[in-house]
Amino acid sequence: MSIDLSEDLIPAFQQGEPSAFNAFFVEHYKPLCFFATQLLANTGEAEDIVKDAFVKLWHKKADFDHPKSIKSFLYTTTRNACLNYLRHLKVHDHFQAEMQYLDENKRDELVLQQMIRTELMASIYKAIEALPEKRQQVFKMVYMEGLKLDEIAEKLGISVFTVKEHKAKALAQLRLQFTDTQLALFFIFGASLLGLKK
Repeated sequence: MSIDLSEDLIPAFQQGEPSAFNAFFVEHYKPLCFFATQLLANTGEAEDIVKDAFVKLWHKKADFDHPKSIKSFLYTTTRNACLNYLRHLKVHDHFQAEMQYLDENKRDELVLQQMIRTELMASIYKAIEALPEKRQQVFKMVYMEGLKLDEIAEKLGISVFTVKEHKAKALAQLRLQFTDTQLALFFIFGASLLGLKK
């Protein structure tokens, strides 16, 4: 969603137009779920927290006059709910324990790092979604589903050479926007972002 399009949606959003709300939901839901999951290591709880954040956004819809303020509210609300969840949880996970016992400044820095990572994952996800259809399909089958080239060729009814060509072109296109290190991070952490349902 472009900034201009988002700004155009604000009046309808403030008036409670479902299509405007849905546009912001589609834009932010997956990244927020990824962000919350990184903090909680619990996908189900993360999704519940994000849905609650959108309910709160809806109740306050008249208060927002810019898409950036909507995004900021959603991330702040999600972050606070995640931290509250961790405070009331009997912590076993190392990261969760670290989150609970760090002083406030260091904890906020850690959350900020997760937010930056989330923004990167979301940017790469959008770039993948913008790839030509066949190239995108091959890329996801190779890197997200872990299929072998001959398996992909059989599923798509194309040659292994063509699969290799689509894979190479997809990577080349993504490398115009992202470093190999950033793409490697996506392969490690970003599969959950691709897998989340809208």
